[in-house]
Amino acid sequence: MAVWVVNEWLLHDLKGENGRERQQEADRFLDELLHRCDTIVFVAGSAWGRKAYELMELSSAPFSTLRPLSKKLWSILRDAQKRLWLNQDDLKPMPKALQQTVKPNDWYLVQAQLTVNADGIVTTDSDLQQALTPHGLPVRLREELMRDWNIT
Repeated sequence: MAVWVVNEWLLHDLKGENGRERQQEADRFLDELLHRCDTIVFVAGSAWGRKAYELMELSSAPFSTLRPLSKKLWSILRDAQKRLWLNQDDLKPMPKALQQTVKPNDWYLVQAQLTVNADGIVTTDSDLQQALTPHGLPVRLREELMRDWNIT
């Protein structure tokens, strides 16, 4: 079982902001996550959390094409075996050494990773990967994980 901190690419992809192909891949990512014993981390009150709620609101419109995707995401977030729920107060402080290299809007991702000793952050941000790798913090680029999971 792996524990992943997934950054906001997933929500943007599910909403279709990055095109239909990425949306379909994000859907398959959720399917694979449901199939595996892996877990994702949810930080209440984070940018990720706000965007997840936004997706739910968008999908509540009648005949929304986002509804099945939103329902799948929320089935994962409601399942205590598929997600670890953290509040902002639960997060370990951001180490000073990382404050210098990680953008402040990504701090919660790093803090979540450190708090639960996650197997990695899944991101599309190669700058984040470059900032964390020298500190021994595992980061997987979206494309790498998708390829490893045979999703692309």
